[in-house]
Amino acid sequence: MARPATFFVRLCVVLVLGLAACGPSARTSGDGGTFAVISDIHFNPFASAQDQTTSRIGEDTNHALLTSSLAAFAHAMANADFAIVPGDLLAHGFNAKAAAALGVDPSSPAVAGMATRTTVFVVEALAGALGGKPAIVALGNEDSICGDYKVEPGGPYLAATREAVRRLVGAERLDSDFAETWAAAGYYAARHPTVANGLIVVLNDVMWSPHYQDTCGSNGFAAAQAMMSWLSEKLARQRAAGGRVWLVHHIPWGIDAYSTLNAKATSCPAKVVSFLKEPFASELRALLMEYREVVQASFSGHTHFDDYRLLIDARGTVVGLDKIVPAISPIFGQNPGFQVFTYDRPGGAPSDFSTWHLTNPGDVAQAADWRFEYTFSEAFRQPRYAPDIVATLWQAMMKGGAVRNTYRRLYKAGHGELSADGLMAYLCAIGHTDVASFTACYCGDRR
Repeated sequence: MARPATFFVRLCVVLVLGLAACGPSARTSGDGGTFAVISDIHFNPFASAQDQTTSRIGEDTNHALLTSSLAAFAHAMANADFAIVPGDLLAHGFNAKAAAALGVDPSSPAVAGMATRTTVFVVEALAGALGGKPAIVALGNEDSICGDYKVEPGGPYLAATREAVRRLVGAERLDSDFAETWAAAGYYAARHPTVANGLIVVLNDVMWSPHYQDTCGSNGFAAAQAMMSWLSEKLARQRAAGGRVWLVHHIPWGIDAYSTLNAKATSCPAKVVSFLKEPFASELRALLMEYREVVQASFSGHTHFDDYRLLIDARGTVVGLDKIVPAISPIFGQNPGFQVFTYDRPGGAPSDFSTWHLTNPGDVAQAADWRFEYTFSEAFRQPRYAPDIVATLWQAMMKGGAVRNTYRRLYKAGHGELSADGLMAYLCAIGHTDVASFTACYCGDRR
């Protein structure tokens, strides 16, 4: 198949203390732009600042890895229009780490203050790396002063981080209700930096997780309902205006394959774990189906791996695609990585992406080796990145063969491959994003 005239953008990542390899990134055309996505930084400020080695596999991001990854990301962003950050700025178990470091109880105001200051520090470090370019940032489940999955609606953490987020996104882009919605539960909408009549909708879907607990407040369910109603209103307004929407959120659509594989239930159907709880899982799915022509792109993190989620209607038509980007934190066994996308500036549709990863986590910072890993269109031998293309690849993966092997090889951002054990759970999760269809795919006749 003949391809349109394109050129390679070559990316050389020059770190503060060393030089990494160069390689091609995703292709752009004359009307194309680029943006980059970095997720799950999970900064641990209590790791020794004197440690000159980057975080090892199995650890959250230390000072050396934060510096290295932001330097690499800044160079990847040299010709990009903007960045997307799908959440989890704070380390896992942040409150316990802070309490131990400060010698206080985890409920101490000192711990809360440290969580807030660390969040603002990471946001400002991102702003410094981007040199004034906007970044659209979401909150993750660790981003709270109350603990994991415990952000308090209307609480002090949201109030204290609001202005840092406003500066990072750009006040002129934010919808007029930003102050209200961020304070309510950490969500907002912003005018797309380049796409005419484009809106980026940022959700705090942690509020919709079955793990969420409003232990520091009392109106978590009401705040979660209000966010869903707000999303419905934003989508309706964009449809009426003839505009498009990009979604930025932390938790992927559909089924949690890892938790499903590790569930303690005795029957296969009972093991299936959804990323979102009811009624929110069904309500979100219904909205995405209803506004299929409005929602143009979606980006999430959370799993730490390089993955996809397709939204497929009852007739088998692909109506949506969520890109799950790899993490900076290597705590779950992948190399630190981020992705650089190309897109059509006039129309807004993403067209391709490339992954960059740190090949030697745990080495001295001077030797940090950030390398190009792959470009989607070349690795999968496809003309572009798009929902129908990913659906075709997923159908091929379900049958085995070379496409499945490529998916497994790329899943962990260069740190080995996704194990064959339990692989079907991960494959079913890509295209079966509701419990019933996933159960039919994964469990079959097993009960």
